[in-house]
Amino acid sequence: MNLRTALASLVLVVSTLPARAQQPPTQPVIEVGALNAPTHFLTPDNQWSNLIRVHSTPDLDLYIEDPSTDTWLSRNAENFVDRGQFTLHVISNYKSRHACRDDQIRNGFSSGPDIEACNNYRYRIRQIAVDASQNTATLLSSAMVFNGGAIDPSTVRRDTRTQGFHALDADSQRALSNATRLVGQESHRYVERLRHPR
Repeated sequence: MNLRTALASLVLVVSTLPARAQQPPTQPVIEVGALNAPTHFLTPDNQWSNLIRVHSTPDLDLYIEDPSTDTWLSRNAENFVDRGQFTLHVISNYKSRHACRDDQIRNGFSSGPDIEACNNYRYRIRQIAVDASQNTATLLSSAMVFNGGAIDPSTVRRDTRTQGFHALDADSQRALSNATRLVGQESHRYVERLRHPR
């Protein structure tokens, strides 16, 4: 076999290998800053929101969309003040593959391909509905996000699931507690402005 034939055979073999998950050419939903830290999140209403870190470990940072914007507050503040309920996007920033793999397993994606996919993911977005008066959180949707900030469409899940705060892992409990405190501060200020304008 000469060199030209060998190279042609190699090209044929490589071209028939199954493709691994790669970032599609879609608009990023997460803007990334220094050290791959997420800085902004593109909300479903197509507005960029600052991200606020609410919990950090050596392997994982948890962020929420900014609950101080008028857009977010107009949808959530009165509901929080009156009933203790709000809906929020939470972004996990995996600082190691280990953190991604643990999260995949905890969410029921423990097959070899699901774990291997963590080589391509840096973030997970979750939309959650919180009922602080009942101490429950309902997962409304989730998706994995590639290193560059674009969602992997094959990972979008909309299987609603409600859990008590006590059933969440320790990192999620701390993040949710910090997020609820911040949401409460911003919501009360906003409602006070609405009900008692100067």
